[in-house]
Amino acid sequence: MTIRFEVLGPLRVRRDGRDVELGKSQLRVLLGALLVAGGRPVTVTELIDVTWGDAPPETALNGIQRNVNFLRRLLEPGLAPRDPGHWLVHSGNGYRIAVTEENLDLLRFRELTRQGADAERFTQALRLWQGPVLADLDARIRELPVVVGLDREYQEAARRLADLALEAGAADRVLPVVRQAADRHPMDEALQARVMSLLAAAGRQGEALDVYRRATERLADELGVRPGSELRDVHRKLLSQDAEEPAPPRPAQLPPDLAVFAGREAELADVLAVRPTGTSPVVISAIGGMAGIGKTTLAVHWAHRVAARFPDGQLYLNLRGFDPSGRTMEPGDALVRMLGALGVPESRIPAGRGAKAALFRSSIWGRRMLVVLDNVRDEQHVRDLLPASPGCLVIVTSRNSLAGLIAAEGATAVTLDVLDGEEACAFLARRLGARRVDAEPEAVAAIVACCGGLPLALAVVAARAALRPRQSLLDIANELRSSRGLDAFVSPDPSVSARAVFSWSYTELSPAAARLFRTLAIHPGPDVTAPAAASLAGIGLDEAVTALAELTTGNLLGETTPGRFQFHDLLRAYAGELLDPGAAGEARQRMLDHYLHSAGHAKLAMLPDAVPVPLGPPAAGVIPERAAGPDEALAWLRAELWVLIEAVGVAGAHGYDQYVWKLTWSTSRMSVPVETEAHLLTMSLAAAERLGDDTVIARMLHGLSIATYRVNRLDEAMRYSLRSLELAERHDNGPAQIRLLVTLGQIHERGERFDLLTEYAARALAIALPSGEPALESLARASLGWGYANTGAYEQAFEQGRLMMELAEKLDSRRDRGTAFQIIGLCHLRLGEHHTAIACFRESLDLVHDIDEELGEWAVVWTLLGDAYLASGDPDAARWSWREAVTIAEELDPWMTDRIRAKLNSLP
Repeated sequence: MTIRFEVLGPLRVRRDGRDVELGKSQLRVLLGALLVAGGRPVTVTELIDVTWGDAPPETALNGIQRNVNFLRRLLEPGLAPRDPGHWLVHSGNGYRIAVTEENLDLLRFRELTRQGADAERFTQALRLWQGPVLADLDARIRELPVVVGLDREYQEAARRLADLALEAGAADRVLPVVRQAADRHPMDEALQARVMSLLAAAGRQGEALDVYRRATERLADELGVRPGSELRDVHRKLLSQDAEEPAPPRPAQLPPDLAVFAGREAELADVLAVRPTGTSPVVISAIGGMAGIGKTTLAVHWAHRVAARFPDGQLYLNLRGFDPSGRTMEPGDALVRMLGALGVPESRIPAGRGAKAALFRSSIWGRRMLVVLDNVRDEQHVRDLLPASPGCLVIVTSRNSLAGLIAAEGATAVTLDVLDGEEACAFLARRLGARRVDAEPEAVAAIVACCGGLPLALAVVAARAALRPRQSLLDIANELRSSRGLDAFVSPDPSVSARAVFSWSYTELSPAAARLFRTLAIHPGPDVTAPAAASLAGIGLDEAVTALAELTTGNLLGETTPGRFQFHDLLRAYAGELLDPGAAGEARQRMLDHYLHSAGHAKLAMLPDAVPVPLGPPAAGVIPERAAGPDEALAWLRAELWVLIEAVGVAGAHGYDQYVWKLTWSTSRMSVPVETEAHLLTMSLAAAERLGDDTVIARMLHGLSIATYRVNRLDEAMRYSLRSLELAERHDNGPAQIRLLVTLGQIHERGERFDLLTEYAARALAIALPSGEPALESLARASLGWGYANTGAYEQAFEQGRLMMELAEKLDSRRDRGTAFQIIGLCHLRLGEHHTAIACFRESLDLVHDIDEELGEWAVVWTLLGDAYLASGDPDAARWSWREAVTIAEELDPWMTDRIRAKLNSLP
């Protein structure tokens, strides 16, 4: 028997190819709520809320159980009365439906859109959508944050498909599905802009302009605003017959909204009245209040309510200003992340904080964006992160008052206090149901008093109470009164009352969840996954997944994005109080081993030619992650990059010097901001010097030379390289000497000292030949051939190219063969044999395409091809080639980018 479920449109169940009649609406709502969770558990409280809203009957719990049983028999006819069956599974304090991408269209959609940049797969994914999610169910379920989030996934997939089609020149093939998505979401300006670009690329400029006209009228009629920068930019390009520049990215970084948001009516009314216009200055609102008071919750809820007013996207950053570990996100790192989200290549981000801030303001100028800066330490922490573009809204949260921001930048102050009795009761009613709360007013008052009206503490209590639907609230209030430390509730310190509530909830955790809760205190953040949590606590993955679900259900941990979990500062501090110092040391060792071994495997899977680092066996209880291939390895490294960077700091702070440099190695060639990379390498150099390991010292010096070379600080790069070379020579490390001599040649090439490039390359080859290592010989010959070609020694350069071809055959290396064609092509170009040069460069392009684009090979070849086209008298082909080169070089190398732009600017 085969069952398939559909939620991307009307709710539909098909068994063996035939529709299953689901019957009454409650069953359809129940099944819909479980299916849109995609196989994740849904609590009974959530099911009651979506079924009956704010007025559930007394029999609601029994009603859910009856509906579950009825649904089980509907899906599996002939199921025995007490048999739970295959599909509907009891999970914790709720249920989940056991589906995969084979039988649920939602999971199939996610599977298709998750696997790389394949336009055909994205097209298949979009064709799964037959209308709005659960289109035939009532509005209550379609307003759930998870359902709204699915619509956003659909819009993002349509935008991504359009971008892929525009890059591939395949606009006609995808226009129907992208246009259908745009018609379903007419207020998505980024999607409307892409439809315009697709129509223009398909030669239908009149239709494209008509899309702009209709979008402009809708925005004016419904929102009273003019189009955002992305729509305007595409319109301008259409009018000028130039649709070549890609639209800027539209970030959508807001965390999920809280489905059970309640209270704060007065504050919410005040902030919703703040409405920047396209001509007003940037509007800043500062939300202040003590820890756990609900600043982030209000900020995120407000942001979701008004996000549609900001067509150019939303930026969100947790600046961790009050992190118990002291690991605050500094403004420089924050600016790097924001610039990256705005589409600025890492290579174009300058080194100084002031220069970064100026670039951020320039990049955001003309865009109507919503910026949420969460957990800010003080005014100086946030000042460089403020846009100046009219029409932007900035929401800032902080435990401090930010009086300077209010005075100097005109920020609107919103100060949150603890919830009063009425608000706190509404807070609990939203989570536990009004009937249960109204039935025991005295017990509720006692719970509110015990929690001191602190929303975080109330949320923890509500989560526990929801897990005990049959326990009276009076019993829960009595437990709270008798909990350890509750005599301190009269203290004005919020951490005191929070500690008592946390203690009460902590004592009810299972042993595995309690252990994980304690050990997570040492994790540096910003977030943690289930495999890392398992190693950290020394438990199995399944046990960790169960424990994380228990902690999340109990509001002791938050799942910020699917599969990634984060502590509130107060909870992290409380967990740290519970952790035994000895256990902390063991957990820290396991955590560092997990990230080192996982990152080491991923690095070599992604870059097999990287020089490995020695790894001993991991500590007992550690289960490193293993990527299936280079794409998965790259995805893992990108997802964990900032965790790995934080782990370097943890290792350095606790004397794990071996881990400092090895973890730093794992982040190299991962587009780490230059200052951050230099900081990590400097820490690693100090660690290596403490270890007295000259080999590691030389590697870190070489890393510093490359980092400084990337930003054209050539004197520093030279000093680091020469010092590293001295150590490599002292220890007779031939491979290291060869790589350093090639690096020194590259540094001199930047200064157009090709004679010195040739000299260093010849020294490298003299060391490589006796080694018998063809890869090292090829590296040296490539450098030497390049030097000869640039100094007019063409016969010698041709010879190096020929020998490289032989080595490439032996190594089966497309990259080395492609480099040989570059050298040979450059010689032909300098000799005036332009068409032969073009053929060589095109052959090289075919070979190096998709091979380590991050190393700049492709950009170099496109540049050379443009040079050859111009020399042959074809400036249009040269322009096209150089534009391709700029697109790649922007991501890699500002020096190269500037040189190519100068070539473009020189064309008529």
